[in-house]
Amino acid sequence: MRIASLLLGLSFALTPDAMTRSQVGDFTRSPTERIINEIDQPFVVRTVAGMITLPFGDGPIAGVLFEIQGPDTDRTIRQCKTDDKGRFKMGRVPEGTYRFKATLGGFQSEMGTIIISKKALGTNGIKIAMPVGV
Repeated sequence: MRIASLLLGLSFALTPDAMTRSQVGDFTRSPTERIINEIDQPFVVRTVAGMITLPFGDGPIAGVLFEIQGPDTDRTIRQCKTDDKGRFKMGRVPEGTYRFKATLGGFQSEMGTIIISKKALGTNGIKIAMPVGV
């Protein structure tokens, strides 16, 4: 009986929702958030600015909450929202490494890393495609 109780307790502790909570940390969760995609390649940019669209460039997504946490181990979170053209921008973000999260109800969230450096090449900015949620 004790083993069955222990196994049942472990199954609750390892639910996808529990894993998602630890992955999200201090970032905001949308009420309908089910899937969080990790972008493996960090964005190396001079400023925190970019665009969020549907996959395959099928149009901008307005109202996406874009948050960054950092730099490095600093737990401070800054946030902004995309405009009607899917664009976002945060001013005066110091150089360093930041975690980011983009979320909007009804869409899969995206998380990853941003490295802000004055030595970053180009001005492409941050481009994120957010699939519709499941």
